[in-house]
Amino acid sequence: MTSAAAAIHIGSYAPSNEEDTPNNIAGTIVVQAPTKESLPSCLSSMKNESLSSISIYLSYDELLTHYDSLALASLVPYLIPGGIVSVHVVMSSSSGAADSSNNNVDWGIIMTSFVLAGLKTTSEQRNKNGGRVFIAQKEKTTSANGEASATSSAPMRLNIGGAGSAPKKVTLNLNDDDDDDDQIDEDDLLSGAGGGMLAPPPAIDMEARAKAAADDDCGGRKACDNCTCGRAEREADEEKKTAEPAPKSSCGNCAKGDAFRCAGCPYLGKPAFKEGEEHLVLQLDDDV
Repeated sequence: MTSAAAAIHIGSYAPSNEEDTPNNIAGTIVVQAPTKESLPSCLSSMKNESLSSISIYLSYDELLTHYDSLALASLVPYLIPGGIVSVHVVMSSSSGAADSSNNNVDWGIIMTSFVLAGLKTTSEQRNKNGGRVFIAQKEKTTSANGEASATSSAPMRLNIGGAGSAPKKVTLNLNDDDDDDDQIDEDDLLSGAGGGMLAPPPAIDMEARAKAAADDDCGGRKACDNCTCGRAEREADEEKKTAEPAPKSSCGNCAKGDAFRCAGCPYLGKPAFKEGEEHLVLQLDDDV
């Protein structure tokens, strides 16, 4: 069965000569797409893979306003594998000589439509009147003898054991936990043998803590300045008990000064003092 060809006229395009569009070729179906929105559905009456080629014709002045780069992807399913898509941009008489160089046109919109439609660009031609023709091809999915080519998707079959041998049965055990033998259970760290790897927290006597808090109204690390609960007195007594006794020399003249002190006196170099005032601290602050 011979596939037909379709020629799509976009917008206000009308062929002026045989060079613009081959309407007289047998098997060519001419379809009108007057608006940009009608282009994706202009071939909806056709069957899939029933066309050998799709030729799109439009005026240079209407390229940016009537050509949709996303619509071409909707037309590709009507092409047979290896079918041709051509976009003909024709220069009209209203375009003017100033635009004949096509310097102000972004031709990338057509190339982008080929990429989005999955087509492979094959050539780009420029006509004598300044127009251009862009040609792309649909990918071939079957070879000449009907066998699937490398580009088609075919199920892959594995023959384990070589040709002619019976297929081997492979069993997968999804409940095999042998790989978890080297892992450590988190609960064993706390409650394992020997009390676990982590030491338990120390025991706290809450009754003794509550009783100590009841007898202490200061509530801080040190006693208050105007302490009335007796904590300041208790701390003072503890300091007296823990204080080291003042060192004394065998001569007994430590308080009189260096002139009377022996060579081993622990107060050498210090001023004279009264007995019992060995730990007296002078506040030598500047009053100025």
